[in-house]
Amino acid sequence: MLNKELDNFPEPDCIPGCLHPRKTYDLVGHRIAEASFIKAVNTGRMHHGWLITGAPGVGKATLAYRIIRFALGAKSLLPNSLDVPNTDIVAQKVESLGHGNFKLVRIPYDHKSKKLRSEIPVSSIRELSEFFQSTAAEDNALRICLIDSADNLNLNSQNALLKLLEEPPDKSLVILLSASPGILLPTIKSRCVRLPLKSIDNEEVKTWLSTRVNVPKSTINNAVLLSRGAPGKAISLINNYDLVIEPLSRYLRELADDNNPLDFNLINNLAAAKNLSARKLFWEALQDTLHAQAIYSCTGEWHGAFSPIKTIKSTAQWQSLWEKSVEMQKLEAKLNMDKKTVFIDLFNSIGTLK
Repeated sequence: MLNKELDNFPEPDCIPGCLHPRKTYDLVGHRIAEASFIKAVNTGRMHHGWLITGAPGVGKATLAYRIIRFALGAKSLLPNSLDVPNTDIVAQKVESLGHGNFKLVRIPYDHKSKKLRSEIPVSSIRELSEFFQSTAAEDNALRICLIDSADNLNLNSQNALLKLLEEPPDKSLVILLSASPGILLPTIKSRCVRLPLKSIDNEEVKTWLSTRVNVPKSTINNAVLLSRGAPGKAISLINNYDLVIEPLSRYLRELADDNNPLDFNLINNLAAAKNLSARKLFWEALQDTLHAQAIYSCTGEWHGAFSPIKTIKSTAQWQSLWEKSVEMQKLEAKLNMDKKTVFIDLFNSIGTLK
């Protein structure tokens, strides 16, 4: 039944266009974080709660599933490593969500509204008590729960999870993923071992990405520069090339033209409900470019994607535009503003301030 659900309903814990972390067996970077967990296992001091933090797409869930496979008894290919082949029986069970000692908690699918819910309800956390207290279904007695993402827990859910972390069942392991740990209760964070994942070096992301996509080098370079050191985001940018990289590059090239009209095709595409993920990527790519332009106007050094915008503005003007883009993105999401109006306003501000 569960496998059928995986085929029929969207999975909220996967970056659109990317292979699901359950099916991803290699990890870019984060060797120190992996070594920390392996050391805890080897010394017999594995804590019952782990909090993996980092930006979206940096590899939190990929690392978590490597930990889960290893902790449930999958055989690593190398000593002191979490590398497990996808042919391993434990890995296959985890990948299909068919391992009896593993439970995944994430935003549930609402069958009545036929869409994903906006948060993880408290009932999902309360079910964990029964899971941890039940007899282990597999040979390995350890039972593991992954919460992806803890950022989606409401206050009641967080309080229920806190009780579990305060009095952990025997042979239990709870792994939480968070891109915004500041919103979690301090008492939850204090009861977990932190594994903070930093951004990956651009060259390392570029090398990794070059073996997985068949696109021009310029596209790879732009995706890496806009990824903020997150391999998953780089993949998503390439998968959204026609909605993010190409139209943004064209828009920036044409900014120097005083008679350049607004690109309503771009605006309409960004405003479409089906392009929510691409719109977020576009916002971030535009903001990174505006920030790079502010630095360039001050220092003459270019660190952004594409090329410097050939429009003369002061550093203060570029900084002001960056601040406005960040604020308008927040308002759009918080107040559910009309997407087209937001982008028309912002593009007019960028194009007319010369």
